[in-house]
Amino acid sequence: MKLTVFTPIGKVLQEEVQKVRIPTLEGYYTLLPKHIDFASAMKVDIVSMLTKDNLQKFVACHNGVAVKKGDEVTITVQNAVVGESLDELEKVIDSDFKKTDEQRKELNIAMARLELGIIRGFTKLSKGETDGGV
Repeated sequence: MKLTVFTPIGKVLQEEVQKVRIPTLEGYYTLLPKHIDFASAMKVDIVSMLTKDNLQKFVACHNGVAVKKGDEVTITVQNAVVGESLDELEKVIDSDFKKTDEQRKELNIAMARLELGIIRGFTKLSKGETDGGV
């Protein structure tokens, strides 16, 4: 099987693999060459694979989608880091990926507050109300 991992900035990994273990929202799936076609949303975690050369490799993945069609597995994620050490990749997930999620949540809250303020302002304008300013 050919495994390819993409992020918004490009291809991160392309590898011939015997099998790949993917963390999905429903649990972990191990895909083998004769596995049926498959598509699933992924959670933040580590994708592991066994290469054609019997080497085990890992990729920390940040939310995305995994699709297996025929003998090709394509993973498209927000961010991915290839590494050989599970400990290092777990640290990347705990620090970088979770930090990004927290920042995104804070940004979403700020945007919601801004939208609410704009809606309130337009509502006041449409009713002819003013706040006393010029």
